Amino acid sequence: MLDEKDEKLSNDSSKENSVETNEVVNTPSENQATDDVEATSKSTAEESKELNEENIVSEDVLEEIDDSNAEDAEDTDNHQRHVIPLLDYHAMSMENLVGELQRLVKNEKVQAIRKHIDGIKYEFDLKFQEFLEHKKEEFVSNGGNEIDFKYNSVTKRQFNEVYSEYREKKNQYHKSLENSLKDNLEKRLQIIEDLKGLVNVEEDINTTYKNFKDLQESWRTAGPIPRNNYNDVWRTYHHHIEIFYDFLHLNRELRDLDFKRNLEEKQKLVERAEALETVADLNMAFQELQTLHKIWKEDIGPVDKEHREAIWERFSNATKALHSRRQGHFAELEKTYEVNLVKKHEIIEGIKAITTNVSKNHKGLQQQIKEIEALRESFFSAGKVPQKVNEKTWASFKDS
Repeated sequence: MLDEKDEKLSNDSSKENSVETNEVVNTPSENQATDDVEATSKSTAEESKELNEENIVSEDVLEEIDDSNAEDAEDTDNHQRHVIPLLDYHAMSMENLVGELQRLVKNEKVQAIRKHIDGIKYEFDLKFQEFLEHKKEEFVSNGGNEIDFKYNSVTKRQFNEVYSEYREKKNQYHKSLENSLKDNLEKRLQIIEDLKGLVNVEEDINTTYKNFKDLQESWRTAGPIPRNNYNDVWRTYHHHIEIFYDFLHLNRELRDLDFKRNLEEKQKLVERAEALETVADLNMAFQELQTLHKIWKEDIGPVDKEHREAIWERFSNATKALHSRRQGHFAELEKTYEVNLVKKHEIIEGIKAITTNVSKNHKGLQQQIKEIEALRESFFSAGKVPQKVNEKTWASFKDS
């Protein structure tokens, strides 16, 4: 293969020399030649920049998928997990947040709801703090001393109880998982050592091949390992799988049969990955893409070198296509968040306008209180704002 590449390069070089020799007869002007060189350099630089940007995008999405699969690799029941939607916790009341927290902790696997619980806690803490400030203001306005203010909230107590239950479940899960992960890691490292030893054993090639298949089966059932070791261990395993197939050239029929089967399986994965471009639910599509990458890495061996680069390029391109559509979706969400931000700023200004011109009569004051309550409700139902200004917007709302 390398000889063929060298020969092609040599032939291409000869063609280029031939072209240069023929063009000497009609030499362009020096200025024209300079312009051509500059144009070519500019074009090459732009193409190089685009290629680098594509590579960066490709590396980013592949790293994201690898990291996610490494995390999921610790979950023995990951293949049974269903999609748990992330709700708009910002728009929910404290009571509804507690109800959703209870539902998740009671019905879902503790390792599958971290993002949901974090989102619920973040919004609950913000809302409760604002609620507490409101109650304190009422207490002080009714003649109370701020240092004497205390408030017992049933909702807050319920939240703390359920959140403590979640933390206890999470701690128990990770404690029981830790020893199992370490044991499985030792098993996999031993399988790699046994795999390395196959190329040095003097025995019938069919016996060696059977032992190789037995090791592959042991690998498939060895169980999850710590996420920090996941990618390195799998890379090492695949490296020695390829070394064994190189060793197996003594029996090309066995090797080629495996390569053919692996290529067929990878083609199925590629076709499914390409079909994900038309799946409407982006979260579901990306989750399936992660699963396809996991199968590619964990369940399917190498293919013939002749097809290795091409099949991976198709898979990588399908991955980039879905990633691009997903990024476009996030960009549209950001636009919506920006619109929501404008709404919330208007609401905050509306509250400030009322609080800086407090009515001096009881009827007018009661009307202003109703208006402020309506504006507060509008604020909570206005939707999410960009994450980078979320806390700042909340602080402005509390101060208004």
